[in-house]
Amino acid sequence: MLNPALDPAAFAQRFAMERRLQIRGIFAPEAAERIHTCLSRETPWSLLYNDGEKIARLSPEQLRAMPAPEKSARATGVLQRARGAFQYVYNSYQTVESYLARKDPGLFLHTVYEYCNSPEMLDFLRAATGIPELLKCDSQATLYAPGHFLKAHDDDVNERSHRRIAYVLGFAKDWDPDWGGILQFYDQEHNVTHAMVPRFNVLSIFSVPQFHAVSYVVPYAPIGRYSITGWYVDK
Repeated sequence: MLNPALDPAAFAQRFAMERRLQIRGIFAPEAAERIHTCLSRETPWSLLYNDGEKIARLSPEQLRAMPAPEKSARATGVLQRARGAFQYVYNSYQTVESYLARKDPGLFLHTVYEYCNSPEMLDFLRAATGIPELLKCDSQATLYAPGHFLKAHDDDVNERSHRRIAYVLGFAKDWDPDWGGILQFYDQEHNVTHAMVPRFNVLSIFSVPQFHAVSYVVPYAPIGRYSITGWYVDK
């Protein structure tokens, strides 16, 4: 899947200095198109959001059966909580959970998950980051549609998480920055110090912890922000 023209060693110095990196054309074109087709046409998306520390996940079947007033009430609750607390809402496919349960056999996302844990991909990332301890990754697919967002956080769940780098494989075609959905990084005074615009066939990686967010996707965005995300760990 990897683009054979990429030289991972060329990225190592930049990653060491900035602790983040975006690599365009990460996959061969045919592989990138196949992943986009899977995300845009084949993936059974659930709606994922939090209510304080509680995670809520609504399956496609639950969403179809839910009355409109209840959907509206849940959406209002998300926005109200976002005013003063950590909040997120987006569409998700829990790849690892489904893969281990042998759910959705044949879904191409499972093949991508296997490849992200392959020796070829691991060797590439070890060289690109200068972190030889990278051992494996988890994975979820995400779709940020209009009204979706992820407020600022640092991914440092606890000292036992063993997360070394976060990754975002982006498959947003012809994305306009005015639509939002931008991966933003902040300093200690909450200034935006760096931003990565959604693009197609790119790999964004950054060391953990770093304070970051995915900005609000505006209501008039005509398409969704597709990606595959997770963390590479050392244990």
